Amino acid sequence: MAGFQDITTIIVEQFKVSNKLVPCIMGAPGGGKSALAIQIGEKGEEYFGVPFDNVIIFNASLRDPTDLLGMPNVHGECARWLPPEELYTCRTGRNLIIIEEIGDMSPEMSNAMCGLLELRQVNNLKLSDETYIIATGNRTEDKSGAQRMTTKLANRVQRFDFDTRLDDWCDWALGAGVDVQMIQFLRFKPNLLHDFDANRLLNPSPRAWAKANLVPATLDSVLYMDAIAGNVGQGAAAEYTAFRRIADNLPSIDSILMNPATVDVPEDVAVRFALIGAIAQRTTKDNIDRLIEFTNRMPVDFNVMYMNDVTKMQPDVKKTKAFVSWAVKNANALV
Repeated sequence: MAGFQDITTIIVEQFKVSNKLVPCIMGAPGGGKSALAIQIGEKGEEYFGVPFDNVIIFNASLRDPTDLLGMPNVHGECARWLPPEELYTCRTGRNLIIIEEIGDMSPEMSNAMCGLLELRQVNNLKLSDETYIIATGNRTEDKSGAQRMTTKLANRVQRFDFDTRLDDWCDWALGAGVDVQMIQFLRFKPNLLHDFDANRLLNPSPRAWAKANLVPATLDSVLYMDAIAGNVGQGAAAEYTAFRRIADNLPSIDSILMNPATVDVPEDVAVRFALIGAIAQRTTKDNIDRLIEFTNRMPVDFNVMYMNDVTKMQPDVKKTKAFVSWAVKNANALV
């Protein structure tokens, strides 16, 4: 199984050479398959020359074969097929079609899809020679409504079994504005990033955590936990809200800035995770020297975690003397 970044790299490099392969990303619900495809679409112009305006999302599970084949126009001497507008626009230019829920579509839709994926043509509609296609789908074992893919359809795609990985998600989350304390919690409890059980109605997943991040922290603590549980389930919500209570009682960042060499370094692992997140949020190019002095007193794993996060959130710190000095001493650790 491959992770978010690995699959992204493979698809992008392949698309730079050819658009004939159809990557099909299969995995458990909520793991980030759609986000991966959409991120490629958002950067398509940079990667392989497809403007985002030319990215089409086609949800196969909600469509009928006529949505691919078109409708018959019976005017005139013979019937002619009128293709759907979204595919009609792909007759020319560089385009990317993202086919969502490919495993949930009907057998009839699967038959119609074969021609689109292999020949880039349906009835008298032919896609441009510069149209790229990515597909995503759920697995049958996850009981999400997916059906077994027919062998003839499977033979027309390049299957990737998607594996949710913490580092990939953290990289995405730091750029997506996810609360740093949520990121730190999932680093502390990595098994809760994607704890999917098909027999449970609610499961912690990357998609569920991204939605939980939208719950306002200004809610009363009981209401806040109920709202988080509505996304990730009761067990994960209880652990996350307990972690946030730890974060609410951390040592003052101001006291660390004033006395980085003498303020106590917490021994509790959960507190260290929470503290690194809080420090990273407060770091600027003007105070990084003092915060590095403090984090250097923590175990190296936390020190590197802090610097990785800071450089993603505040790229300007890379120009500081303190960062350069730290990077030279830890050249083998910073990634």
